[in-house]
Amino acid sequence: MVLMIPSFSQKVANSIKALHHLHRLMSTKAAKPVYELRTYNLVPKEVGNFMALSKEKFHLRTGHSVLLGYWTAELGGLNQVVHLWQYDSYAHRAGVRAKLGADQEWQTEYFQKILPWLQHQDNLTLESLIEPVENSSEGGTYEIWQLGIGPHNADWKISLLELAKTLQGDQTQLCGAFSSVFGPMGSAVLIWRHQDLDSAPRLQDKLFTSSEGQQFLSNVMTKQSKILAPTPFSPWK
Repeated sequence: MVLMIPSFSQKVANSIKALHHLHRLMSTKAAKPVYELRTYNLVPKEVGNFMALSKEKFHLRTGHSVLLGYWTAELGGLNQVVHLWQYDSYAHRAGVRAKLGADQEWQTEYFQKILPWLQHQDNLTLESLIEPVENSSEGGTYEIWQLGIGPHNADWKISLLELAKTLQGDQTQLCGAFSSVFGPMGSAVLIWRHQDLDSAPRLQDKLFTSSEGQQFLSNVMTKQSKILAPTPFSPWK
């Protein structure tokens, strides 16, 4: 018996079909997973201390909830770390935050120590449009897009997945596609993984020169890209 594993294209096609039916179905299922994207701006002279302590102690945090990826910003941001978390629901997230507040080891060994090293913290919660794709092979380079969608594109989630399907290739894989919930409203977040950094510019070339990309971008108000390097303790490599 041969086990047939759906390709990424099949997964995207299934996701598009699900989005087409989103507003016509009354769901009685449990709450969808909640994803949280966090960005910390660090005091430049403390970046080394922050990363060293995180490598040593971050297991205290991941014991409470699922970490998907933890990266340093290499291009498009300076002295930043970006991390992506998964929760079962907003109630689950609230429970995790409460437990972290009461976890004395986490507080004393890590959290209280890093507070003076933080210049700014930002977060937004996300709904996933596809099943996130983990890659644990070493040597990858990640790129994150944050797109502010204009007001005249009601079906942008479907269009986004169709566009992403045309953009990825042998050297570039889509690992996550999300829409914002709390934070900047009407935003899309895409996380790509490149085999090497030099292949990354080709992704944007395809976005800006293809007819599908140009059509989608016609109703995008803001665009931001960052190149991210996975940390040693990041599950996504």
